[in-house]
Amino acid sequence: MLLISGKAFAAPGMSEINNELFDKSHLKNIDQPGVLKYEFSKTSFVDGDYNDTIDVIVKNIRNTGRADTYFEFFTGPNKRPYQERLDQRGNSVFVLFLEYDVHEMKRLTGGEWRYFQRLIRWSFAEGADKKQVEVDYNGDKVKAWQYTVQPYIKDPKNDRYKLYSSKYYIFTLSEEIPGEIYEIKTVVPDGKTWKEGEPVLVEEKITFIGFDPE
Repeated sequence: MLLISGKAFAAPGMSEINNELFDKSHLKNIDQPGVLKYEFSKTSFVDGDYNDTIDVIVKNIRNTGRADTYFEFFTGPNKRPYQERLDQRGNSVFVLFLEYDVHEMKRLTGGEWRYFQRLIRWSFAEGADKKQVEVDYNGDKVKAWQYTVQPYIKDPKNDRYKLYSSKYYIFTLSEEIPGEIYEIKTVVPDGKTWKEGEPVLVEEKITFIGFDPE
């Protein structure tokens, strides 16, 4: 599978979500080699439920805050062949998740993954809804910021994939956790709108569970 670069998802313009995801030095708060550990969970009326793990291995940390990153994205037959990303400032786990997501959209709708990629880019350029939240880390509550976009809601052609037209993409980041990316979640609502606690047709998310130093 062709690796989608961060630039492929980065949108022109200076929206806050664009800056937070693509321009920020997420790895600057990691001062020793180790593994950023994430859990993946999926609930879906289409495909059923599925759980797995994602590891981001951080090595060769520079004084500039840059590092080499390697990925164990899912396990066993579901493992995805993502290449290393060297000399990085940012935590590329979100780029790989978005790559996974647009190819899933292609599989589920019969559409072209580049089409969905482009709509995500445009939604980043327009900006996201933002709110402050708290997340759990090492038994404490820490401050985080949550950004939400709906890339397909305004697409005049979304009748072709009506079930997914209201899909939400939710990014939660905190400077208090290693690698800064706490959670990435997508939600296909059972209706046109959704808020936490309401029924969903599909939910997929990766959630930070810890950093294991070498």
